[in-house]
Amino acid sequence: MSSKIKNTLLAPFRFFMFIFERALAAAGAVAFAQFPSFIVQYQQRLGGHVDELGLIVSKYTEAAAKNNRTIEEYISIHLKSEINDFVSSGKIMAENLSRHTELGEALKVLMESSGIMKLFVFLKTINFDIFKKTADNFTPGISFNLDTLFYALAGIIITMGIYYMIKKFLHLIKKAVTNKNKI
Repeated sequence: MSSKIKNTLLAPFRFFMFIFERALAAAGAVAFAQFPSFIVQYQQRLGGHVDELGLIVSKYTEAAAKNNRTIEEYISIHLKSEINDFVSSGKIMAENLSRHTELGEALKVLMESSGIMKLFVFLKTINFDIFKKTADNFTPGISFNLDTLFYALAGIIITMGIYYMIKKFLHLIKKAVTNKNKI
């Protein structure tokens, strides 16, 4: 078969591959551009948890102050009680205080970070329960800022890198099979 006929027959396939590769790159860009929006929605949900725990802890603190005690002393009294009901409520108070501190610190460092560092801080301080709820209720969106542009470019590079590695791998397999059949 002549080279000209072969090129003519392959032209529609090449055009399809051209369109497919551009669409794949665009899909990677759009998918990765969702990260900033997801992190914002996660941060809002995290802030809600911190605020609600803050209200609960403030009630513990007020109750402790009415008895001329710090919150730590108040919790300690509950934990050392002979009455199991007080011990279990002391454990709940201690857990809520600890969770408030932990989530509050995570929110603070997440809010103070920016750019690519925000992603690393997010991954370092992630709370999987809050992450899951954020993912369950995630509303896709793209904000127009440099962070989103950076993630979109990263999406193009990563998606196309994976695509070309798969394409190259399949080409090598085809070449190996073809060479094996020639022997």
